[in-house]
Amino acid sequence: MGPHCSFCGTFTGPFSQAEGLFTVLICIPCLEIRQARPDTLLGLHDPGHPWEQWGCPIEGCGKWFPGPWDLEGHTAAEHPDWTAIYELLRPYPNQRMRVVYRRSAPPAAGARSTR
Repeated sequence: MGPHCSFCGTFTGPFSQAEGLFTVLICIPCLEIRQARPDTLLGLHDPGHPWEQWGCPIEGCGKWFPGPWDLEGHTAAEHPDWTAIYELLRPYPNQRMRVVYRRSAPPAAGARSTR
């Protein structure tokens, strides 16, 4: 297995190095998401797992799913203060996907329910 982005799993660069406890590679689109807003996260992707390759990045959750699209429904049901959006960045043959998490805006003061 050659160099790949530690966040979305793509094998096509260019890559930058993200330093922390460990130094990892990060592709430019993932780097842009990470630097853009502090309330933005990327879904976890581990192509080494045979079945459940996509994980929820929200601290304390720890749930994993077979496909990235499953994270949208999980997030809506389990984390109402977050929104997950599945993005297909590149189609086959070099498919590239990611799930972007953003904090939902709190309801405006005085907003009425539409029940």
